[in-house]
Amino acid sequence: MPGLVHIRESARARRARIVVAPYRPIEVVVPAGTPAAWVERFVEQHADWIRQQRSLQLAPQLYVHRPGSAWIDGAPVPAPAGDPVRWYRRRAREAITAAVGREAERLGLHGWSRIRIGDQRTRWGSCSARGTLSFNWRLVMAPAWVREYVVVHELCHLRHLDHSPRFWELLDRACPARRDAQRWLRRLGPELRAYSPAAATET
Repeated sequence: MPGLVHIRESARARRARIVVAPYRPIEVVVPAGTPAAWVERFVEQHADWIRQQRSLQLAPQLYVHRPGSAWIDGAPVPAPAGDPVRWYRRRAREAITAAVGREAERLGLHGWSRIRIGDQRTRWGSCSARGTLSFNWRLVMAPAWVREYVVVHELCHLRHLDHSPRFWELLDRACPARRDAQRWLRRLGPELRAYSPAAATET
């Protein structure tokens, strides 16, 4: 099999499909009860396609690991001295705190209690029932308009703590560019998530 493959049975799946996502194991979704031998043959039959997709996806597009450079607001800048993670976190807190204050005022959404900057591996942001807004520090590497989409997304959860139609209606009014931002995150976000400051500073 080409690389690490994760097999997931799904009661809702009507046929087998292969999911090749950047920087994640290859996932094969099959109907419940599919024999393992059949799955292995299915993957081998599509091995060339999987390798092609993987090679295309793993080609860097932002080059955030470029030695001697950091990445702020979607553009390279000289790498800072000292601990790069602490530097990124500080810059992220400054930028995101400013965006939360600005967008909360614009939208009239003031129910948040605090801002948390973390290192989430699967989410860019979240909003708790108590109003804690959490954000991935790597958002500071993205263009400001993409980062502000995530901020507005989480602020909208202060009114609708779900992804109901009412939530999306509110978000679309608050952020008309949200689909463009979502596309940017789907296409380039995995490269940011895979970013390791240690790798970027190696010579």
